[in-house]
Amino acid sequence: MKDIVLYCCTYSKDLLRARRMAESVARHNKDNLPFFMSVPKRDLDTFRRHFPTGLVELLSEEDIIAKNSGITLDKLYGLPGSIQQQIIKAEFWRLGWCENYLVLDSDCVFIRDFAKSDFLATENVPYSVIHEGRSFLQPVTRFGPQRARGEFLKDRRPVIKELGREGIVYDFGYAPFLWSRRVWQDLAEKFLAPQGKTLLDAVLLCPSELTWYGESLLKFRSIPIWPREELFRHYHHEHQYWTDQKLGYTPEILAKDYLGIVFQSNWQTWEDFGRPGKSAVSRFVRSAKRMIKKFRFEIGVLGK
Repeated sequence: MKDIVLYCCTYSKDLLRARRMAESVARHNKDNLPFFMSVPKRDLDTFRRHFPTGLVELLSEEDIIAKNSGITLDKLYGLPGSIQQQIIKAEFWRLGWCENYLVLDSDCVFIRDFAKSDFLATENVPYSVIHEGRSFLQPVTRFGPQRARGEFLKDRRPVIKELGREGIVYDFGYAPFLWSRRVWQDLAEKFLAPQGKTLLDAVLLCPSELTWYGESLLKFRSIPIWPREELFRHYHHEHQYWTDQKLGYTPEILAKDYLGIVFQSNWQTWEDFGRPGKSAVSRFVRSAKRMIKKFRFEIGVLGK
């Protein structure tokens, strides 16, 4: 069993992002850490055609879900895609291939070299990403969307309550996530199984797998806690990216403190793979609104 591997759960719409991410891994993976990518079985051939040989080891997400007899594919695939991916990522440990894994999203990009020592504090013990979410909360408080702070708390407080903790609301992300098999196993065996529940039940109660991981870590202390800040600079909203551009934060400067950058796919839609889901007119209108928003943002906020 490997002490740590890299892993990404993705699908055809994110193929171009996933390939860009995989190419950045190939450039910067100085310890040659194994890299796995799961996709729906129906997408395997498409990914094989578009990914160079040896760039990543592809597998089907169905093989991961098959390792948990309590979760059926019919039930999983009846849920929104965002829920499906949370379950698949969190269940990867069941394959028994590694003690720890770095979970990369398709929109992650490494900007400097990395090694095993960036992820493991001691032998077989990963760092734990744990902070208070200020890098996310401060920009949305200033620039919006105003609902984001409430959603942040809504995604975390139910898990805190379920696991019986009180106190500060912590954040355990964002992507890439650094997870230990032992934490997920303790959540499954010590908390969910005695109640006849699975991780799917937990995520349906509160759809934040990163919070289930982090709060389980705090409750069960499955591993020693060696805290780290976020590993990547994460642009949750495009105004964060515009601000950094205006202030001159280049990848070279960011690389002093971050391993990479995340360009959130919910606003970087022009990199979607395959046939567009919206008409040309809708895409034009969306693009025009985006440019107007950027202009107003720069003049009204950054221009002051």
